[in-house]
Order: sequence, then structure tokens, then C-alpha cells
Amino acid sequence: MYFSPLVKQELARIIPSKNYEQKSELLALIIMNGRIDSPGKLLIILDNPVMIKVVYFLVKRAFRYEAKIDIIKKNHKKKIYNISVADKQKIKLMLKQFQLKRNVRGDLRRIGIVRNKEEIIRNFSEQDFLRGAFLAGGFVNDPERMYHLEIACPSKEVAQMIGDILHHSSFSTKISFWQKKWTVYIKKSAQIFEFLRFIGVQRALLNLQDIIARKDILNTVNRLVNCETANLDKTIFSASRQLFYIDLVLKNIGLENLSPNLREVIKIRLNHPYASIQELTDAMGGSITKSGIYHRLKKIKQLAEYYLPAN
Repeated sequence: MYFSPLVKQELARIIPSKNYEQKSELLALIIMNGRIDSPGKLLIILDNPVMIKVVYFLVKRAFRYEAKIDIIKKNHKKKIYNISVADKQKIKLMLKQFQLKRNVRGDLRRIGIVRNKEEIIRNFSEQDFLRGAFLAGGFVNDPERMYHLEIACPSKEVAQMIGDILHHSSFSTKISFWQKKWTVYIKKSAQIFEFLRFIGVQRALLNLQDIIARKDILNTVNRLVNCETANLDKTIFSASRQLFYIDLVLKNIGLENLSPNLREVIKIRLNHPYASIQELTDAMGGSITKSGIYHRLKKIKQLAEYYLPAN
């Protein structure tokens, strides 16, 4: 199963025990998916069957009301689930406690936001509110492919409010408008991990933690291999140039006409064609430092350049 449905299934099993926590999660679900239809019923519209139990129990426990569940087939394929509250007094109570109002937009009217993020932070549970927001519009990529978590929101106003609440809870987020939706998203693996832990995920986090650790190890190994490869390429290139200069010096000057120090370093380089400077030092038994070998090879280069053909 994909990672995101696993996360939502785990979150759906969490029903907060305290009344204000239940109302915090339900508030997010109503803000994200709530509607007031033309007869005046409160509808919470869902496209995920996992969410039915969550919304039903939140309404029942937070407001002592048995909501009605309706299934609507859209285009004879996709099922839409309506959790409806028909009691006018109960709807009035819910909207009053949540400080929400309905905006007239044709026959179907969206519930508009009255409260700001400071009021939610002060009067509700941020943890439970964000859990409800993620259940309603959240998605997290398979971490094997990429790190990306988002909450798709019904309006820019909602996206900004959720972004502010996330920021207040120490999460770094960005907001974008893509495919006709306002989206709050997180990209960093550590932040995604902390957010999922914050809203109550446990089992899926173990899988995520393993993937993050494995990918970090692979990235470290790749960096080390790339570094070693780059160093090896550099060593081979330098050794090839030195062998070229030695060949020029031997042909034009002769080994016997060079100083003992230069003869010594030429012999060790010819015996170890592609060794590094450190390896040449070790091969000479430590009788000369890396700096000493480097300066002798530089002297050979200077002698060889005199015999290079003019451009």
C-alpha cells in the first residue's frame, strides 16, 4: 500500500478523549470539507471511506449528535460520502462554538472562517486541528521516491491560516497555488518526520525513519565514492603529466646528467607510475617528505618545459 493511505489509516484510529481535542479536529474537518446546503443542513463531504468513522464519532462525542451518512456515486465511479447534521439548533450551536458563518454562494454555501489563527491556538489544540486538516486534505509522498508533504486547502485564506499554525508549531512551510488548489507544503525530511510525529503517527514513522536513515547512508557513501573518484582522477592526471616530463628530461638530458636527488625521485616515480605523492613518500621509506618530493617533481617539470615545442 502507498505511504499516504497508511498514514491516514493510522490517524483515523485516533479519536481524542478530551472534548476540546475532539472539537479541534472536527473544526479543521468542517473548515476543509464543510458545506451548508440549501435546506440548511450541515454537510461534511468526504471521498475517503476511512474518514467516515472519524467524522461520525467526532460529531457524536463532541456534540452528542448521531449524524447521518449518505453515499453518492459521482459519474458512476467515484463514491462521495456525506456526513450530515440536520438539527438546526445543533448546527447553530456548532457554528457558534466554532465561530463560523455561512457565505452565500448559490444553492451550496461554503462555511467561511471568522476566527483567526491566534484564536485557534488559544482555544483549541493545534495538534488535533492539524491532524484534522491533514486527514481532510493531506498527502505525503512515498519517501522512497521523494520527500513531500502537503495539505490542499479550499481557499487561500484557509491555506494561510494553516501555514501560520504550522509556523507557530515550529514547522517551515510554503504556500503555492497549483491545479486550482491552494496548498501548504513541507519538503524537508526531518520536518515531515516531526510533523507526522506531532499529529500522532507512530507505526508509519518507523518505516519513514528507516528509509531516511538508509537514504542518508547511501548519500554519504555516494559522496565518499565521488570524492575518492575525483581524487583518483586528479592523482592519475598529475602522475601522467609527471611521467611525460620525466620522459622529456631523460631523452634530452639523460639520467646520468641529473643530480642524485632528481635521479632518486625519477626512479621511484617510474617504479610507481600512478601512485600518489603520499604513496611515493611511503615507498621511499619516509626519507623525504611529501613537500620534498613535490619540489623535486616541480624541478623536473621546469627542466622539461625548456624542451617543449613552441606554440
